[in-house]
Amino acid sequence: MLFRKAVTIGALVLFYFVGGCATTAVKEEESSEPVNDIVKVHSVWQGTCDQTGSKPYPMILFIQKRNGKAFEGTTWYPTLGNGLVKASGRVSPEGIVTFTEKQVIHGVWSVMSGAQYTATIEGNNLKGGYVITLPITGKVDKGNILLKLAE
Repeated sequence: MLFRKAVTIGALVLFYFVGGCATTAVKEEESSEPVNDIVKVHSVWQGTCDQTGSKPYPMILFIQKRNGKAFEGTTWYPTLGNGLVKASGRVSPEGIVTFTEKQVIHGVWSVMSGAQYTATIEGNNLKGGYVITLPITGKVDKGNILLKLAE
């Protein structure tokens, strides 16, 4: 099927087809410009996450892919049943890192997906917090993270 016109609006691409039908597709913003930050491919960030009502526990973030401002990685929770969760996010030019845990890879009974993190790059640290809506109760939980770039 041939399409007549493609319009880009931010990260959304709208395709208008000859038959008068329209469809949308999400396109990841690509940038050939290097992003000047320390959240590099293969970097490892280790530290702690604290959850309301519990002691801080170890959290490790592995950055596996990078495309401009976007990244993909995995979070690992060694003391929570060796839980592994796929994550994806972005790094802003101002040094704000946001990422969401998307899918549990391992440890389905000890970790969950859906947490949304926002942190600031401070030297070799990511310092910030998270918010997650707990699936069974619907309660919103918040906590803090402090991760240091492993060297």
